[in-house]
Amino acid sequence: MPELPEVETITRQLDEALAGKRIESVELLRSGREEPVGKKFVACLTGKKIKKIERRAKLVVWRFADGSVMFTHLKMTGRLVLADKGIKPGKHDRAIFGFSVRGTKNAARDVLVWSDVRQFGFMKCLSADEARKVLDAYGPEPLEISVKEFADRLLKPKTRKVKVALMDQSTIAGIGNIYADEALFRAGIRPTRPLGKLTAKERSEIAKQVQKLLKLSIKHRGTSANDYVDASGKQGNFLKLLQVYGKGGEKCVKCGTPIKRIVIGQRGTHYCPRCQK
Repeated sequence: MPELPEVETITRQLDEALAGKRIESVELLRSGREEPVGKKFVACLTGKKIKKIERRAKLVVWRFADGSVMFTHLKMTGRLVLADKGIKPGKHDRAIFGFSVRGTKNAARDVLVWSDVRQFGFMKCLSADEARKVLDAYGPEPLEISVKEFADRLLKPKTRKVKVALMDQSTIAGIGNIYADEALFRAGIRPTRPLGKLTAKERSEIAKQVQKLLKLSIKHRGTSANDYVDASGKQGNFLKLLQVYGKGGEKCVKCGTPIKRIVIGQRGTHYCPRCQK
Protein backbone atom coordinates (compact mmCIF):
# COMPACT_ATOMS: atom_id res chain seq x y z
CA MET A 1 0.00 0.00 0.00
CA PRO A 2 1.35 3.45 -0.85
CA GLU A 3 2.33 5.15 2.39
CA LEU A 4 3.19 8.74 3.28
CA PRO A 5 6.23 9.15 0.96
CA GLU A 6 4.47 7.60 -2.03
CA VAL A 7 1.26 9.60 -1.60
CA GLU A 8 3.26 12.78 -0.93
CA THR A 9 5.17 12.23 -4.16
CA ILE A 10 1.99 11.75 -6.17
CA THR A 11 0.16 14.74 -4.66
CA ARG A 12 3.09 17.08 -5.31
CA GLN A 13 3.19 15.99 -8.93
CA LEU A 14 -0.57 16.29 -9.38
CA ASP A 15 -0.74 19.67 -7.71
CA GLU A 16 2.02 21.01 -9.94
CA ALA A 17 0.31 19.67 -13.05
CA LEU A 18 -3.36 20.31 -12.31
CA ALA A 19 -3.84 23.16 -9.81
CA GLY A 20 -5.85 25.93 -11.48
CA LYS A 21 -7.42 23.66 -14.08
CA ARG A 22 -10.99 22.51 -14.47
CA ILE A 23 -12.21 18.95 -14.74
CA GLU A 24 -13.80 18.97 -18.17
CA SER A 25 -14.69 15.30 -18.43
CA VAL A 26 -14.97 12.16 -16.33
CA GLU A 27 -15.17 8.83 -18.14
CA LEU A 28 -16.12 6.01 -15.77
CA LEU A 29 -14.79 2.72 -17.10
CA ARG A 30 -15.52 0.55 -14.05
CA SER A 31 -18.01 1.81 -11.50
CA GLY A 32 -18.48 0.84 -7.88
CA ARG A 33 -15.53 2.35 -6.00
CA GLU A 34 -16.59 5.98 -6.39
CA GLU A 35 -19.05 7.97 -4.26
CA PRO A 36 -21.62 9.01 -5.26
CA VAL A 37 -21.84 6.15 -7.72
CA GLY A 38 -22.01 6.39 -11.49
CA LYS A 39 -23.53 9.40 -13.22
CA LYS A 40 -23.83 11.29 -9.93
CA PHE A 41 -20.05 11.04 -9.49
CA VAL A 42 -19.49 12.37 -13.00
CA ALA A 43 -21.90 15.26 -12.37
CA CYS A 44 -20.29 15.96 -9.00
CA LEU A 45 -16.86 16.59 -10.56
CA THR A 46 -17.44 17.89 -14.08
CA GLY A 47 -16.69 21.60 -14.32
CA LYS A 48 -15.01 21.92 -10.94
CA LYS A 49 -11.88 24.05 -10.74
CA ILE A 50 -8.99 22.49 -8.83
CA LYS A 51 -7.67 24.85 -6.17
CA LYS A 52 -5.10 22.54 -4.62
CA ILE A 53 -4.16 18.87 -4.35
CA GLU A 54 -2.51 17.85 -1.09
CA ARG A 55 -1.91 14.87 1.16
CA ARG A 56 -3.34 13.98 4.57
CA ALA A 57 -2.17 10.66 6.01
CA LYS A 58 -2.46 8.29 3.01
CA LEU A 59 -5.23 10.29 1.32
CA VAL A 60 -4.94 12.40 -1.81
CA VAL A 61 -7.07 15.43 -0.97
CA TRP A 62 -8.51 17.38 -3.90
CA ARG A 63 -9.68 20.88 -2.90
CA PHE A 64 -11.96 22.66 -5.34
CA ALA A 65 -12.61 26.38 -5.79
CA ASP A 66 -16.25 26.00 -4.67
CA GLY A 67 -15.11 24.63 -1.28
CA SER A 68 -15.96 21.00 -1.95
CA VAL A 69 -13.42 18.21 -1.56
CA MET A 70 -12.64 14.82 -3.05
CA PHE A 71 -10.64 12.08 -1.35
CA THR A 72 -8.67 9.46 -3.25
CA HIS A 73 -7.31 6.48 -1.34
CA LEU A 74 -5.08 4.20 -3.40
CA LYS A 75 -5.19 1.32 -0.89
CA MET A 76 -3.11 -1.67 -2.06
CA THR A 77 -2.71 -1.25 -5.82
CA GLY A 78 -4.27 2.05 -6.87
CA ARG A 79 -2.54 4.37 -9.32
CA LEU A 80 -3.05 7.94 -10.51
CA VAL A 81 -1.03 8.49 -13.68
CA LEU A 82 -0.96 11.51 -15.99
CA ALA A 83 -1.24 10.53 -19.64
CA ASP A 84 -1.91 11.87 -23.13
CA LYS A 85 -5.36 12.34 -24.59
CA GLY A 86 -6.52 9.36 -26.62
CA ILE A 87 -4.82 6.83 -24.37
CA LYS A 88 -6.21 3.32 -24.81
CA PRO A 89 -7.78 2.18 -21.51
CA GLY A 90 -6.09 -0.72 -19.75
CA LYS A 91 -7.73 -3.75 -18.15
CA HIS A 92 -7.66 -2.32 -14.63
CA ASP A 93 -8.41 1.34 -15.41
CA ARG A 94 -11.39 2.67 -13.49
CA ALA A 95 -11.72 6.24 -14.77
CA ILE A 96 -10.14 8.82 -17.06
CA PHE A 97 -10.30 12.51 -16.14
CA GLY A 98 -9.86 15.26 -18.74
CA PHE A 99 -8.78 18.81 -17.83
CA SER A 100 -8.92 22.31 -19.26
CA VAL A 101 -5.65 23.93 -20.29
CA ARG A 102 -6.83 27.46 -21.15
CA GLY A 103 -5.64 30.19 -18.81
CA THR A 104 -3.22 28.03 -16.85
CA LYS A 105 0.54 28.32 -16.60
CA ASN A 106 1.22 24.62 -16.05
CA ALA A 107 1.88 22.63 -19.20
CA ALA A 108 0.72 19.14 -18.30
CA ARG A 109 -0.42 16.03 -20.02
CA ASP A 110 -4.08 15.98 -21.02
CA VAL A 111 -5.68 13.33 -18.82
CA LEU A 112 -5.36 11.50 -15.52
CA VAL A 113 -5.97 7.75 -15.38
CA TRP A 114 -7.18 6.08 -12.18
CA SER A 115 -6.44 2.34 -12.17
CA ASP A 116 -6.56 -0.33 -9.49
CA VAL A 117 -5.76 -4.03 -9.93
CA ARG A 118 -7.29 -5.23 -6.66
CA GLN A 119 -10.10 -2.65 -6.62
CA PHE A 120 -9.79 -1.67 -2.94
CA GLY A 121 -9.11 2.03 -3.57
CA PHE A 122 -11.83 4.65 -3.72
CA MET A 123 -12.73 8.20 -4.67
CA LYS A 124 -15.26 10.12 -2.62
CA CYS A 125 -16.82 13.57 -3.06
CA LEU A 126 -17.54 15.48 0.15
CA SER A 127 -18.55 18.89 1.41
CA ALA A 128 -15.97 20.95 3.27
CA ASP A 129 -17.57 20.08 6.63
CA GLU A 130 -17.72 16.37 5.84
CA ALA A 131 -14.08 16.37 4.77
CA ARG A 132 -12.98 18.22 7.90
CA LYS A 133 -14.58 15.64 10.17
CA VAL A 134 -12.77 12.79 8.40
CA LEU A 135 -9.39 14.53 8.37
CA ASP A 136 -9.63 15.59 12.02
CA ALA A 137 -9.92 11.94 13.07
CA TYR A 138 -6.35 11.27 11.92
CA GLY A 139 -3.39 11.67 14.21
CA PRO A 140 -0.72 14.32 13.63
CA GLU A 141 1.52 14.28 10.58
CA PRO A 142 4.88 12.77 11.60
CA LEU A 143 6.88 15.43 9.74
CA GLU A 144 4.91 18.31 11.28
CA ILE A 145 5.50 17.56 14.97
CA SER A 146 8.58 17.56 17.17
CA VAL A 147 10.44 14.41 18.19
CA LYS A 148 9.08 14.82 21.73
CA GLU A 149 5.47 15.16 20.54
CA PHE A 150 5.94 12.07 18.37
CA ALA A 151 7.53 10.09 21.22
CA ASP A 152 4.76 11.05 23.64
CA ARG A 153 2.20 9.42 21.35
CA LEU A 154 3.98 6.10 21.90
CA LEU A 155 3.12 5.93 25.60
CA LYS A 156 -0.33 4.31 25.73
CA PRO A 157 -1.95 1.85 25.79
CA LYS A 158 1.00 0.24 27.52
CA THR A 159 0.25 -3.28 26.28
CA ARG A 160 0.04 -2.31 22.61
CA LYS A 161 2.87 -3.56 20.39
CA VAL A 162 4.99 -0.71 19.09
CA LYS A 163 4.52 -1.64 15.44
CA VAL A 164 0.75 -1.66 15.82
CA ALA A 165 0.94 1.80 17.40
CA LEU A 166 3.04 3.17 14.56
CA MET A 167 0.55 1.92 11.98
CA ASP A 168 -2.52 3.24 13.82
CA GLN A 169 -3.57 6.27 11.77
CA SER A 170 -5.20 7.90 14.80
CA THR A 171 -1.86 7.79 16.62
CA ILE A 172 0.39 9.01 13.80
CA ALA A 173 -0.84 9.60 10.25
CA GLY A 174 0.68 8.09 7.14
CA ILE A 175 2.96 5.31 8.42
CA GLY A 176 2.39 1.80 7.09
CA ASN A 177 4.09 -1.56 6.96
CA ILE A 178 7.22 -0.60 5.06
CA TYR A 179 8.34 2.37 7.12
CA ALA A 180 7.29 0.89 10.47
CA ASP A 181 9.56 -2.13 9.83
CA GLU A 182 12.42 0.01 8.56
CA ALA A 183 12.26 2.60 11.35
CA LEU A 184 12.16 -0.03 14.09
CA PHE A 185 15.16 -1.79 12.57
CA ARG A 186 17.15 1.42 12.46
CA ALA A 187 16.10 2.23 16.02
CA GLY A 188 17.08 -1.26 17.23
CA ILE A 189 13.60 -1.97 18.62
CA ARG A 190 11.70 -5.21 18.10
CA PRO A 191 8.25 -4.67 16.57
CA THR A 192 6.71 -6.86 19.30
CA ARG A 193 7.83 -4.63 22.19
CA PRO A 194 4.89 -3.24 24.22
CA LEU A 195 4.77 0.54 24.50
CA GLY A 196 4.96 0.23 28.27
CA LYS A 197 8.36 -1.44 28.00
CA LEU A 198 9.95 1.32 25.93
CA THR A 199 12.23 3.87 27.59
CA ALA A 200 11.95 7.58 26.83
CA LYS A 201 15.20 7.34 24.89
CA GLU A 202 13.88 4.45 22.79
CA ARG A 203 10.64 6.28 21.97
CA SER A 204 12.64 9.32 20.89
CA GLU A 205 14.91 7.19 18.72
CA ILE A 206 11.91 5.63 16.98
CA ALA A 207 10.50 9.10 16.29
CA LYS A 208 13.83 10.32 14.90
CA GLN A 209 14.20 7.29 12.64
CA VAL A 210 10.64 7.56 11.29
CA GLN A 211 11.12 11.22 10.42
CA LYS A 212 14.52 10.59 8.85
CA LEU A 213 13.20 7.67 6.78
CA LEU A 214 10.14 9.51 5.52
CA LYS A 215 12.18 12.51 4.38
CA LEU A 216 14.70 10.27 2.64
CA SER A 217 12.00 8.23 0.90
CA ILE A 218 10.22 11.36 -0.34
CA LYS A 219 13.54 12.47 -1.80
CA HIS A 220 13.69 9.15 -3.69
CA ARG A 221 10.00 9.37 -4.78
CA GLY A 222 8.92 6.47 -2.58
CA THR A 223 9.24 2.70 -2.55
CA SER A 224 8.08 0.55 -5.48
CA ALA A 225 8.00 -2.74 -3.59
CA ASN A 226 4.95 -3.94 -5.54
CA ASP A 227 2.53 -1.93 -7.70
CA TYR A 228 3.37 1.66 -6.80
CA VAL A 229 4.32 4.18 -9.49
CA ASP A 230 4.23 7.96 -9.22
CA ALA A 231 1.99 10.27 -11.25
CA SER A 232 4.40 10.14 -14.19
CA GLY A 233 4.23 6.34 -14.24
CA LYS A 234 7.75 5.89 -12.85
CA GLN A 235 8.81 3.65 -9.98
CA GLY A 236 10.21 5.10 -6.78
CA ASN A 237 13.90 4.62 -6.00
CA PHE A 238 13.77 3.85 -2.27
CA LEU A 239 13.46 0.08 -2.74
CA LYS A 240 17.24 -0.30 -2.98
CA LEU A 241 17.62 1.36 0.44
CA LEU A 242 15.32 -1.01 2.33
CA GLN A 243 17.16 -3.00 5.00
CA VAL A 244 14.57 -5.40 6.43
CA TYR A 245 11.17 -5.01 4.77
CA GLY A 246 10.50 -7.89 2.39
CA LYS A 247 13.82 -9.53 3.23
CA GLY A 248 12.72 -12.48 5.35
CA GLY A 249 15.44 -15.15 5.40
CA GLU A 250 18.11 -12.83 3.99
CA LYS A 251 21.17 -11.84 6.03
CA CYS A 252 20.96 -8.72 8.17
CA VAL A 253 23.02 -5.90 6.65
CA LYS A 254 24.49 -5.15 10.10
CA CYS A 255 25.21 -8.53 11.72
CA GLY A 256 24.53 -11.25 9.14
CA THR A 257 21.76 -12.92 11.16
CA PRO A 258 18.83 -14.07 8.98
CA ILE A 259 15.96 -11.57 8.97
CA LYS A 260 12.89 -13.06 10.62
CA ARG A 261 9.36 -12.67 9.27
CA ILE A 262 6.35 -12.83 11.58
CA VAL A 263 2.77 -11.51 11.44
CA ILE A 264 1.65 -8.60 13.62
CA GLY A 265 -1.78 -7.08 13.24
CA GLN A 266 -2.37 -9.26 10.16
CA ARG A 267 0.63 -7.71 8.44
CA GLY A 268 3.91 -9.35 7.49
CA THR A 269 6.61 -7.97 9.76
CA HIS A 270 10.38 -8.16 9.31
CA TYR A 271 13.11 -7.69 11.90
CA CYS A 272 16.59 -8.84 12.96
CA PRO A 273 16.42 -11.02 16.08
CA ARG A 274 19.93 -9.97 17.03
CA CYS A 275 20.06 -6.25 16.29
CA GLN A 276 16.58 -5.45 17.57
CA LYS A 277 15.89 -5.83 21.27
